[in-house]
Amino acid sequence: QSRTQAHTHPSSDRNSQKMAKAMKVAMKKATAMKRKAVVKASGAAAASITKKKVPVPKGLGKIRIGIIHGKIFDPVKVGTHDRNYPEKLKIKNNRGPTAAGWGGQYMADVSTGLKIARLQPDIFEIDFMKMDDVNPKRLAKNHLTFNFWGDMSIAIADGKVALGKTIMGIQKDCHNTRHYPEWNYYEWVLHKSRYMKQCIKAGIPMIPTIFVDNGFNAKAVLKQVQAKGWDKFLVKPAYLAFFGQGVIHGKTQDFVDNLEPFIQYERDNKKQKEFLVQPYMLKPNGLVFDEIRNFFVDGEWKYSIYTDGTDYEGFYEQPAGALKEACKQLAIRTYEEVKKVCKWEGKPIDTLLTRIDIGIVPDKSLKIGFKIFVNEIEPQICTWLGRYCPYEIADLM
Repeated sequence: QSRTQAHTHPSSDRNSQKMAKAMKVAMKKATAMKRKAVVKASGAAAASITKKKVPVPKGLGKIRIGIIHGKIFDPVKVGTHDRNYPEKLKIKNNRGPTAAGWGGQYMADVSTGLKIARLQPDIFEIDFMKMDDVNPKRLAKNHLTFNFWGDMSIAIADGKVALGKTIMGIQKDCHNTRHYPEWNYYEWVLHKSRYMKQCIKAGIPMIPTIFVDNGFNAKAVLKQVQAKGWDKFLVKPAYLAFFGQGVIHGKTQDFVDNLEPFIQYERDNKKQKEFLVQPYMLKPNGLVFDEIRNFFVDGEWKYSIYTDGTDYEGFYEQPAGALKEACKQLAIRTYEEVKKVCKWEGKPIDTLLTRIDIGIVPDKSLKIGFKIFVNEIEPQICTWLGRYCPYEIADLM
C-alpha cells in the first residue's frame, strides 16, 4: 500500500466505531429473540431443563489394565520394542549356557502392555506384575487383568504351592477379580483329556490315545498297549503338565521284559489321576513329528509357524501352500470346539489368543503329502512366536 492508502481520516474512524456499536446491539437483540423462540417452541420441557442445575459427574480416572508377565522366551522382532521399555522388566540373562531367557531383552507380554499405554495414554494405565505379585488385593485395583504368564499351573510347577492356590482362587472367582482367562475354559485346556475327547467326538483327527482317568496302573496299561500292537509308546500326565514333565517312554517289549521302571512310575505318580498313553508318532527318518502352530487372535485365524520336532531353533512362518491351508482348516474346525467352552459372565466370547498345534508326518500316499492331526490346544499363556509371525505381535495383540 502507498502511505495515503495506509492511513484513514479521523472522521472515518468515528463512523466505524458507531457502526460497530450498532452491530453489537443488533446482534444482542437477535440472540435474545432466538432464545425466546427456542423456549417457546420446545415448551415446558425445555424451560425446565434451563432452570434445573444438573451436576456434571467427576471423571473416574483411567482404565487400569493389569498385565501378568514373565515370558523369558518369547521376544518381539528386533528393533520393534518400545523405546521406553522399563529397565527392570528387561530380560538381561538371555545368552550362553546359563541363560535364563532366550531371544533378547524385550518380550511380547510386556511389549503388549506398553503398546496399549502408548496407543491411548489418556485412557489406559498399565499395572505390570509378575506371578509372585498376584493377589486379590492387587487385582482389585484393576478394571481387568490379563494373565499372559503366571497361572496356578506354572506356580505349582515352580514349587510355589501356596501361590498356586492363591492364583487358582483368583481364577475361579474371575468375575469378581476380573481375571482373564476365566476358570472353566482354562481348566478345560489344562485337562488335556477333556478337550481331546470333545474333539474326537467332533470327528477331529488326533493321536490314537488310551485315556487313563482314575490313576495309573502299570500292569493294566501295559496290557492295553500290547492289545493296540504299539511297538513304542509314551505316557504323560493329562493334567497340569507341560514341557515334557512326568513323561515315561520306550519300547513295549522292554517294559514286558522288565516291568520295574513302569511300576516305579506308578509309585512316583500316585497323586496324579489322569494320564495319556500314546504310540510314537515318527517321521520316516525316525525322528518325532513336527508341528504347524496356528494362532487365533480375537477369534480369527491370524498366522501359522512351523516348529521342528527336535531342533529347538527350527522355527519359521509356514509358507503358503496346500499343507498350510490344510492345517489352517483343521485348526479352524478345532477352534469351533474352543468356542463352545470359552465364556465370560456366562456368555460366549472369542478368546484373546489361542494356539492350536497341528502335528504333521510326511506320508506320500496322501494328497497333500502329510498326515495331519491336532496335537495340542494352548491358551494365551503359551509361546506366541512373535519373532516369526508376519505381524508385529504387540500391535496385533
